[in-house]
Amino acid sequence: MVRKTAFLALLLLVGAAFFSSCKKEELSSKKEILSLIFEASKNPQLDRNFLGDINGTVVSAEVAFGVDISKLVPTIEISPRATLSPSAGSLTDFTGPVVYTVTAEDGTTKTFTANVVTAAAPYIGKWVSGPIDYGAGLMRVNADITAEGEITLEFTLIMTGDKDGTSLKGFFEPLSRQDTDIKVTQTHRWFNSDWIGETCDRTVMYHVNNAQNIKLYYCLCYPRTEWCFQVNLSKE
Repeated sequence: MVRKTAFLALLLLVGAAFFSSCKKEELSSKKEILSLIFEASKNPQLDRNFLGDINGTVVSAEVAFGVDISKLVPTIEISPRATLSPSAGSLTDFTGPVVYTVTAEDGTTKTFTANVVTAAAPYIGKWVSGPIDYGAGLMRVNADITAEGEITLEFTLIMTGDKDGTSLKGFFEPLSRQDTDIKVTQTHRWFNSDWIGETCDRTVMYHVNNAQNIKLYYCLCYPRTEWCFQVNLSKE
């Protein structure tokens, strides 16, 4: 009887150890970020969804120009039964790399770095218009706009080839968005065949027609009263 009891006890111990071992083996070790998305439904400043690209442990995403990347809500899918830290679904500052840690069910971890950038401004480059006349004679508009917000607008009279006196050089806040009044701080204007220093505020606005064509709106003052002209510009 004692032997039988001891045998049963031993059998129970072996069985417990076996099932315990099986249970440990069933714990998942998967710890991946499967997707990162910035959904328009969770980010009012977005007009569409933006999907991140995953390469190893680096997650890269590009959002539209003008988006404030310091206030984005990510939607992140991870491996089943894993956990994420910090958790997704809340406002996150992506002006610098954001490190996420994925913890598998078995307790092991893996870190991922998310990098978010904005697309290049659609107005960057050299642009030219067709003939227009806004009261000073038939002329052509040439625009040179940099990523830093430096702008040169040349209004050239078609008949003579001379620049009009409203031609200007200046700068503006480069994170301005399309279909929004943009304050241009003029630093120079064209006078007597040369650029002279002169400071005042102008207003421009742009609308993207396509990658090679934008519409430029121009007013002589800021805040805007009325547009002097609206002209389509083609990229040179």
